[in-house]
Amino acid sequence: MNVSDRYEPHTEQAAGEIIEGEAVIINLATGVYYSLNGVAGEIWRLVTERIDVASMVRGIVASYEIDEVTAGRDVTRVLEQLVAEGLIRPASLDASRGAAAPQTASRAPYVAPDVQIYRDMQDLLALDPPSPGLNGVVWKRSIEPA
Repeated sequence: MNVSDRYEPHTEQAAGEIIEGEAVIINLATGVYYSLNGVAGEIWRLVTERIDVASMVRGIVASYEIDEVTAGRDVTRVLEQLVAEGLIRPASLDASRGAAAPQTASRAPYVAPDVQIYRDMQDLLALDPPSPGLNGVVWKRSIEPA
């Protein structure tokens, strides 16, 4: 992963919302859902703004009591996990670029970001998808009669 890389939500396959600092995401293709709190939720927000990795790390360091090396390692780990789960993808070249959060007067305590994965609803969501009107989604094709 390069510090100039930018990512975006994989909108054909994943849907997410940030609610009171927690990102809640569902992989529409698998039925798996995810919770990203604190720093992980902030990383998701920065992904939705298509911020490059280096700016993400600077934004985390500016907002939390953490050094740049540790923040860089944690941001990279979370991004790699989100890519592996099919929730994000490299941003297209024409994707808009946002700006990372400005430094605040006081930084919040740092808790290493963690992606909580819930696979318990996977089978139910495959049978009764949350957005059955979506066309072209893998789960929809797999349950339609041949």
